[in-house]
Amino acid sequence: MGFLSFISKLLGQGRRFSGTPEQYLAMVQYMAGKNNPEYSMEELLQWGEVMQKVMKVNLQPYRDFKDLTKNGIPDHSMIEKADSKVKEMEQRRDLKRAIYGPDADLGKDDVMKSDDPGAVFARKMVKDLSQHVRFSEDEQRKLDEL
Repeated sequence: MGFLSFISKLLGQGRRFSGTPEQYLAMVQYMAGKNNPEYSMEELLQWGEVMQKVMKVNLQPYRDFKDLTKNGIPDHSMIEKADSKVKEMEQRRDLKRAIYGPDADLGKDDVMKSDDPGAVFARKMVKDLSQHVRFSEDEQRKLDEL
């Protein structure tokens, strides 16, 4: 569950982004890219604004997220660590499914069912984002069940 713990620590209590504006830019780019690998500037700006609705972000010395995208250089160091944790978690899930079958108990690696604080944090964050982002019907149904 290292990835979710990493993200919850990064955001800290009260959902305050504790990284630099340049790390925030890299995180938003990463999320936009996961959603649409060929995202537009408009989509990136929307992601940046939506994320600011669910967490506090200090963008100083930039005026706003648009200014950050124009004048900031993304710092991918945090995202590289997070991405390696995601890949590690995916490999553990794949291994459990390969050994125990498709209905294997994934334990703490099942973000939708785990009581691990990182998983609970991730579910709440996505639920809060769903107030500002339109998800597919299937995904929205899962969110409604949370």
